[in-house]
Amino acid sequence: MSFLRKISDIIERVESFLIFLLVGAMVILSFLQIILRNFFALSIFWIDDFTRHAVLWVGFLAASVVTIHARHINIDLLSRAFKGKSKRVLNIIKNLFSAFVSAILLYASLKFISYEKSGGEVSLTLKVPVWYLELIFPFSFSLITFRFIILTIEEILGKTTKEEKKEGEQMKFI
Repeated sequence: MSFLRKISDIIERVESFLIFLLVGAMVILSFLQIILRNFFALSIFWIDDFTRHAVLWVGFLAASVVTIHARHINIDLLSRAFKGKSKRVLNIIKNLFSAFVSAILLYASLKFISYEKSGGEVSLTLKVPVWYLELIFPFSFSLITFRFIILTIEEILGKTTKEEKKEGEQMKFI
């Protein structure tokens, strides 16, 4: 199990670095675009298209990163009512269901990419096939599915995440 977690941790470092690069590029290029438009009546035509796609990439990469830390959006009405083994069972069911839904979204995104590839559309400003820019969909859904499977296995084995340990320590002081 620790092997899968190590793989996930390595991927997470790469994802975090990509997020850092993309957010930095978006900020710098958007600032440059504002300066050029307001002071020089100029514009770099591809920046808006790049920023639009970079926002997609950052959002999906971040969704994948937060999944392994169990910090994703969830509805936890039931989890507060359960303790001990029943809470573990609930978490296992929740993680399996989430992995299943993510796998369905992975399948749908692969079909979408196939459809986009057959269409042959090319980004007018970036001069690359649009489906290249949309590869983040299957990539992130595959990682999210993988990470929900890891969370499920860890829950079955009784391992807790770093965040759960930290929350437990914080609760002792309250």
